[in-house]
Amino acid sequence: MTKFHIFLLSLLLLFGTFVFSESTYAQSSSIVNPNQTYSYANMQKDIKKLEKTYPGLIKQEIIGKSEYGRNIYAVSLGKGESTVFINGSHHAREWITTNLNMNMIDKYAAAYKNNTVVNGYNVKKLLNNTTIWFVPMVNPDGVTLQQSGLKSFPAKDHAKIIKMNGGSKNFKRWKANGKGVDLNRQYSPNWKNLGGPKSPSYKNYNGPKVAAASETKAILSFVDKIDPEIAISYHSSGQIIFWKYQQTGSRYTQDAHYASKLSKITGYSLVKSKSFGGGFSDWFSTVEKKPAFTIEVSPAVGETHVPLRNYAKIWSQNASIGLYTAQEGYKLFDSRKATASDKVTKQIKTYNKTAAKLKNYYSTNIKSESKLKVTSAHKSLYDKTNKEIKKQEKAIAKLPAKYRTKPNAALKTTKSYRDNSLAYMNTIYAGDDLIQTNKKLTGYLTAGTLNSTTFTAHDKSVKQTDTTESQINKMFGKTVRKLATAKFVTPAKSNNKNIGYDLARYELLVETENQLNEGHYDIVKKNLITYETLPSTHSFEKTETKLASMVQAIEDELLRVEQEQSVEETEKDKLPK
Repeated sequence: MTKFHIFLLSLLLLFGTFVFSESTYAQSSSIVNPNQTYSYANMQKDIKKLEKTYPGLIKQEIIGKSEYGRNIYAVSLGKGESTVFINGSHHAREWITTNLNMNMIDKYAAAYKNNTVVNGYNVKKLLNNTTIWFVPMVNPDGVTLQQSGLKSFPAKDHAKIIKMNGGSKNFKRWKANGKGVDLNRQYSPNWKNLGGPKSPSYKNYNGPKVAAASETKAILSFVDKIDPEIAISYHSSGQIIFWKYQQTGSRYTQDAHYASKLSKITGYSLVKSKSFGGGFSDWFSTVEKKPAFTIEVSPAVGETHVPLRNYAKIWSQNASIGLYTAQEGYKLFDSRKATASDKVTKQIKTYNKTAAKLKNYYSTNIKSESKLKVTSAHKSLYDKTNKEIKKQEKAIAKLPAKYRTKPNAALKTTKSYRDNSLAYMNTIYAGDDLIQTNKKLTGYLTAGTLNSTTFTAHDKSVKQTDTTESQINKMFGKTVRKLATAKFVTPAKSNNKNIGYDLARYELLVETENQLNEGHYDIVKKNLITYETLPSTHSFEKTETKLASMVQAIEDELLRVEQEQSVEETEKDKLPK
């Protein structure tokens, strides 16, 4: 053997070891063992382990309790906003469908984690777009009774349960829930006409009324919560697919297409007519008005459970069903949300014709200062527009993020009318307040009131002037801004400036009086000289009179002091030296 052959053989051995290791890993990483009599306890344990193994991808939820208090579990697989729903074991003896549900969860999650393709489906991409919700065992009481007999039920109920089973303690044929209600005959379509036993029985009793069983209530409530696009209800006998129940028109065409594809994947025959109703798929199709399919996974085996030897073939026929459902569910979701997005966008654009009328109030019709006002019609239309914006924002918020772009763009136009209108109204309100403050301030000066109240009013006017000017800068349209400035800001600034002169003169005189009282006569003289240089508009007669009176009093006091000082000097000179 040459060195090359030895090298090649080594590579082959290494590769074989690698393949074996990968296979071994795949087997050891499997959590769910579907090749067993899969009990409620098995399911609980595996759900907990799956959730722990795949955090963020799998989560469990208890959606209700059975008639005997067992938890009804839902398991979500995926991260997408789109949802589809798969369930199993509506009927007790059909628990092989729980094996199938749980195996799907296990295998799909592993494929997601390892980023592998399953039968041509990109699992990671599908589960990032869509969340598959499973209720693997709708009927935990019935399954437990079928698998384990009476030991898991209260002794006081044993006789009643045996009676429902026709006097037999062999429960292999048991189909109902623990209270003898057939859960797949509990849904509303055609419920009154289903026939069957008139009292609780191991099979086919419809219950005392629609959705009487707690298990049915849980499913109905859960479906309402997750709003799935497509539903698959797994049953076990016949290798057939029920899909047709009262659909017409485009819905018939759509559902026929899906059914044909499901048939092609599984090899199961399609049942073209199914008129009796009462089942989950009948309800989902007629009430939710979305695609629903009942898939029977095994050749008929009579009134008992499907033997485990059939499972391998069942899995091979159904391994892709969850992924196909997720794929098509996302397409429906995408189409539905895109349609909803277009509808909201259209509504917004239609309303924009009304919102555009706001422009007449804040721009188009404003040709003079006298038009700068907020009318009741303006305020009413603004309020209606703001209310419409909030309504549309709520509608947009209900859309997934990728469907919000178009309606948000349309709403931006509505908001521009609203915001320009608000800027205009805020300016008018601020301007009107400024006018009132200036009137009050002018009143003080007119009355000759010079005190802290006058200074406070002046400070307020200056601040309001700045605020109003800032508001004007936010207004729409150069012409409107110019008119608003002329009406509100220009006169206020002039008034503030003129009154500021008088207040500055008054402040200097108050300071001069203090200096005079403290005997700082040189400072007093300098202040009086400064006072004469301060600008004055002489706009307010009483203020000017008061200021002149203050000056005169200071000058008189200064003269008196100087005269006293002169007399003192003269008397001092007369004293003997």
